[in-house]
Amino acid sequence: MAGGKQTPRQAMIGMMYLVLLAMLAMNASKDLLNAFIFLEDGINVTTKNFNNTNQTIYDKISESAATGADIAIEANQKALSIAKSANELFIEIDKYKRDIIDIGGGIDEDTGVPIGKDNQDVGAEYLVVKGHGETLKRKIGAYKAQLINLVDAQDTGVINGINKLLETPEHVDYEGVTSPWENGISEYLPLAAVTANLTNLQSYIRNAEAQVLNYIHEEININALKVNKIFATSIAQSGYVLQGDEYSANIFLAAADTNQSPIITVGDYDTAHYRSTGEIKFIGETSDLPVKGGIGNFRFQASETGNHSWGGIMKVPHPNPKMKGKFLEYPFVNQYTVAAPSAVISSDQLNIMYKGVDNEMSVSAPGMKSEDLVVAAPGCSIQPKGDGKFIIKPNRTGRVQITVSAKINGEQKVISQQYWKSSMLPKPILSIPGVRGKFVSAKTLESILTNVGIKVEYDKSFPISAKPTVKKPMIGYVSTEGIMPDKPLAGKKISKNTAQVIKRLRRGNTVTITLKAVGPDGVPHNLDKTVTIR
Repeated sequence: MAGGKQTPRQAMIGMMYLVLLAMLAMNASKDLLNAFIFLEDGINVTTKNFNNTNQTIYDKISESAATGADIAIEANQKALSIAKSANELFIEIDKYKRDIIDIGGGIDEDTGVPIGKDNQDVGAEYLVVKGHGETLKRKIGAYKAQLINLVDAQDTGVINGINKLLETPEHVDYEGVTSPWENGISEYLPLAAVTANLTNLQSYIRNAEAQVLNYIHEEININALKVNKIFATSIAQSGYVLQGDEYSANIFLAAADTNQSPIITVGDYDTAHYRSTGEIKFIGETSDLPVKGGIGNFRFQASETGNHSWGGIMKVPHPNPKMKGKFLEYPFVNQYTVAAPSAVISSDQLNIMYKGVDNEMSVSAPGMKSEDLVVAAPGCSIQPKGDGKFIIKPNRTGRVQITVSAKINGEQKVISQQYWKSSMLPKPILSIPGVRGKFVSAKTLESILTNVGIKVEYDKSFPISAKPTVKKPMIGYVSTEGIMPDKPLAGKKISKNTAQVIKRLRRGNTVTITLKAVGPDGVPHNLDKTVTIR
């Protein structure tokens, strides 16, 4: 096997190796066999150099992965898989060499040279007869396939280099007779030549490892965008800040390539689709922004009040030469608020008020002090709390007009009038804490009703912290003894006698709690809750 990128030293060693093999074929002396030993030492030095170089690349890839970049993390995973396979194959061949030397008589302790260096039978016996050579060929093929699979099919130069380094072709002798690859590296060859063949194979394994590692390391940065301008910028969490609130902004370094003009397309987009996929899906018309020095400029006429979302896609020419004509796409989104030049009235809970409840409202007007504002609403009681806060309690349902006035140039002037909706409170919910669904054990039900009691409240989705008043809570049950009469609860809990009754209930019996709940709006509600003993 030969090929790939070779240094002059490797080329010289390869030439010497071929000459030695030719001289062996002519029955050269044992001194020449010693030359094979020295040549193998030279190949080992080359292999160690590959090891050192490869380790340096492994370290660089690992350092890149530590930055958290997805492409570097993926490259590091590939590198780790290469290291595992290359090391396993390298160690396997080391074992083959030791086994062959041991079968040939071991190592001469004085010279460090294999005793059976001229033995022409042991190599073929181990690799051909015992089948280790066929196993090795199969593992080399798997290693080669693994490396090639990590290389883009377009990069034929790297793939061809790997193929040449790790090819295992059939052996053809001088008479044109073919035999398996393992025969060619061991049959009729002295032990010294066989181990040199295996050492040379190890150098090819490290060489192929180096080529793919270099390729993977280059791929980490080949897709990186090149920039020539770095500047500081900031993005505020909100461009709309109330008095007393905190203004917050992120300040960071940004970069741009002033030599390129990216394509920036903006427009209304599907916000739900973006939240679920991270992709921009435009709705309606779009427009391309003017770009100068690699930076786009977005301008718009604020015609409609309220909260608005806008987004777009920046397309940048792909930096990878193999992706010429393609673009990298980066979505972005933003929000803005357009306010009319008038007073602002907002609820701290919902844009709705409820009859009989303290509705906390915030009222402000651009450029005016909160203490200069006067709020009026017919059919409501209003209590100022300071700092622009007001408690408004409607005494009726329907549309409520809220008027905001302020002292301007010594005169009281109306600066805003808005209509709000006053609604009835929702129906409260009767629940037994800790009981979900309609089924519960008698023991659990008795314990809850004795120690905790029932609970009457508004649904958790209702933002007002109002509590209904409970009147006439009653409890009844249906058992094998028949329908038991309603019994009043002590507050919201059951009595000791009622607890004993519930303990005796059997599977299929039911317990019903009924009561009347009156909300702060004065509206009564009849509530009930039935559970079945399981």
